Amino acid sequence: MVQLKELELVPLSDSLGVEIKGLDLSRPLDTASADKIRSAWRDHLVVLVRGQNLTDSQLVAFAKNFGELEQAPPNKSGTPWIPGFPQLACISNIEDKGQPVGSLGNGEAEWHTDMSYIDAPPSASLLYSLEIPPAGGTTHFMNMYRAYEALPEDLQKTGSG
Repeated sequence: MVQLKELELVPLSDSLGVEIKGLDLSRPLDTASADKIRSAWRDHLVVLVRGQNLTDSQLVAFAKNFGELEQAPPNKSGTPWIPGFPQLACISNIEDKGQPVGSLGNGEAEWHTDMSYIDAPPSASLLYSLEIPPAGGTTHFMNMYRAYEALPEDLQKTGSG
């Protein structure tokens, strides 16, 4: 079990994001450690943990610390992107024999909220990068609490009925 005695939290900005240093997600978390990570997520909305080397099973085990997992949208053939792991999707611009190995092909995703099309969207998405390009491929996040708070009061009230 991993214990986060040496956990270091480094805020990434004033509005959201924290990097957690000193963490090996390949080992199971104890309850106190999982609670610390969930608390950092609640407080900062986005958590970054660099330098991980996880198997699909380890990634799923870590993700379960945040609640019940949804099934990822299937690939174009209607099957899971990663056999045996319907909770995982593959987002990639790599092609094998002229066919994309993941969603997006060689394109970029537009601004979106993951799985917002279902009645009760998941409370979080977990991204695990295996390869990061030297340019492009940037993922941006937005603090919707701050966006709401910046609205004039009359606009805030229009969505609360």
